[in-house]
Amino acid sequence: MMRVRRIVPMEMVYAVSPTGTVIMGDSLMYVVLPVAALEFGVDGHLGLAASFWIGLALSINRFIRLVSNSLAASVYQRFGVRWPFVASIAVGVLSTLAYGLGSGVAVLLLARAAWGVAYSFMRLAAQLTAFAVGTSAMRGRLMGLFNSGQRFGSFVAVTAGAMVFHLTSREVTFTILAAIGLLGVLIATRVPDLRPERIRFSVGGLRERLNAWDLAISRLPRYGRKLRLPLLSISLMRFATAFGANGLAIATMAPYLARFADDNDRVLGGAFAVVTLAGLLVGSRWLAEITLGVLMGHLSDRIGRRMSIAYGMAAMVASLAVMVAFDSVVAVVLTMPVLFIAAVGVNTALDAAIGETATSSTRAAVLGRYSTWLDLGAALGPFAGFLIADRIGFEGGFLVAAALLAGTWALYVGAMGAPRRRQHRQQ
Repeated sequence: MMRVRRIVPMEMVYAVSPTGTVIMGDSLMYVVLPVAALEFGVDGHLGLAASFWIGLALSINRFIRLVSNSLAASVYQRFGVRWPFVASIAVGVLSTLAYGLGSGVAVLLLARAAWGVAYSFMRLAAQLTAFAVGTSAMRGRLMGLFNSGQRFGSFVAVTAGAMVFHLTSREVTFTILAAIGLLGVLIATRVPDLRPERIRFSVGGLRERLNAWDLAISRLPRYGRKLRLPLLSISLMRFATAFGANGLAIATMAPYLARFADDNDRVLGGAFAVVTLAGLLVGSRWLAEITLGVLMGHLSDRIGRRMSIAYGMAAMVASLAVMVAFDSVVAVVLTMPVLFIAAVGVNTALDAAIGETATSSTRAAVLGRYSTWLDLGAALGPFAGFLIADRIGFEGGFLVAAALLAGTWALYVGAMGAPRRRQHRQQ
């Protein structure tokens, strides 16, 4: 037990596992809502097609987090972490139950928005716990644990949960998932009651409150450009990885593969249906986080955040470039998993680097704004991917993603310096 605590503090387990239990309802929605919209009471409404409401329901939770991330930071600073975190898990359970027992567009949108707010609290609680209970030599490992833990819940949902949905009903499936989430509520009561430091701001005019720094990385009184530029460069790179790997690549994969399909919608000489192959490739994204999150985090602890980011970003840019250059199903099959695996390493290192770069008094606020950049990238990726595809093709979207990754990486290197090995105290 003592050895386990040295590898993963139990406080971190208490912060991670509740999210893994309640995220299952959210993850299953991405699989079942598009193909069973009528069961959820979603059809044409207010003159808009059902597809519009489906897309809005699956994205509103991310858009709402552009506001709720900062709200979570403020609440934790004022009331501590434990009980707001417990409340967020309870809201996650209620949203899952609403998916199963509610019906209609209004109920669905309200439940999805409530989930988005709750997830802001869950994610920030895990991040704050990682920096409170872990040393610099293990923070990457702990951030990887959070990513792996929540994605394990997602993986269970889209496999076992989808099977239960097929064999039973919507009501039974989501009620079971909500019941599992109740275990998460009990576990959440064991999370350490951290008290993030509060920042007191002087009251200024509208121009002062809306300056560019405050909008980009949150207000940091008394801290100048030397701190703000590194924080902004890390946040922009997280936006780029979410845009490219979480948003654009996943959303456009199936229609991109469909360009190479035969008359029976199969590819690779008829070996795979387009939907099946796209599902397997998307599944590799979650499987990579489950199996490699902790390992990648540990690697960044050993060789340094900047070195991990350098290797990962090079692999991400190269994989996108190869897909564009060869423009074939084989290229996608070989390089898309590389993109996803590299993204796991980069994201884990960035998650650790942002908290280490922030001061203790600004960490909660910085992490909240950092998460907002992530959510913005993940939300804009699918929209931009299809818009670009309509103009210049899917390959154009991959090129835009590669250019965005390379540009933000260059900004990061300029702000942080060239990578060196074993830099646990990143500034």
